[in-house]
Amino acid sequence: MKLCLWIAGVVCLIGTDLRADDKPGAPKGDRRAAALMEEAARTRYVWSPEVTAVSGKFAWHNDGKSGAGTFRSVLRQKGGPTFTAEGASEVPAEVKEHIGSLIGHRTPSAPGAAKRPAPPSVIVVEDEDRGALIMTVGDPMQSTQRVKDGKMVQVNRVMGGKRFTIDVTEFEKSPDGHYYPSAFTVTWWDAPTGKKTEKQLYTTEGFNIVDGQMFPKAEKVVSEKEGKSTTLTIQYSEIKFETGRQRADAK
Repeated sequence: MKLCLWIAGVVCLIGTDLRADDKPGAPKGDRRAAALMEEAARTRYVWSPEVTAVSGKFAWHNDGKSGAGTFRSVLRQKGGPTFTAEGASEVPAEVKEHIGSLIGHRTPSAPGAAKRPAPPSVIVVEDEDRGALIMTVGDPMQSTQRVKDGKMVQVNRVMGGKRFTIDVTEFEKSPDGHYYPSAFTVTWWDAPTGKKTEKQLYTTEGFNIVDGQMFPKAEKVVSEKEGKSTTLTIQYSEIKFETGRQRADAK
């Protein structure tokens, strides 16, 4: 299932402005809800704004099939990463999708970009154990999310006739004190019937620090759908980050 479908929405939800609901005629939100969302935005790990591109090698294994290749992504550029397979094999769409999602979640806003106002939100359930459940007011995708200990730990949404929940179960703290979601599940249901249709368990297996940036050493995705289970693993190597400063120095 395409995680890239909800990247932009989640980023928008946590890129908050505490005065977003002060405009005349705008739906009213809760100041405490906005403050919690703002805190989750501050603690979320993304790469440095100076990073303009990332590239590297990868090797994948998926239930008896395997392959390898390279990728390169110019951040904030339409079209996503480019992939080159090694040998005669092709890079599976699932692998491309996963690497693209990884990069999309860690891509920061462009340097100097204006901060987008966040939609108003309200707390619908106070829960010390699981985190406050926060609803986005007037959202057609019926978005709710939980924030606990300053971190986004759950996202719920309806898209394309399906409802999904993302539950983050583990975080890795970065050297600068931000939090990288290192283990999480994504569960999908048919919205009209409530029947569970698919579940994926994502696990990050270690991190490398490259030029001060975090990048996974390997990842594993276990998918359960229609009574079948598949396991995808991706190992990464020779990761390189490019910065605007490097381009300027090269001129």
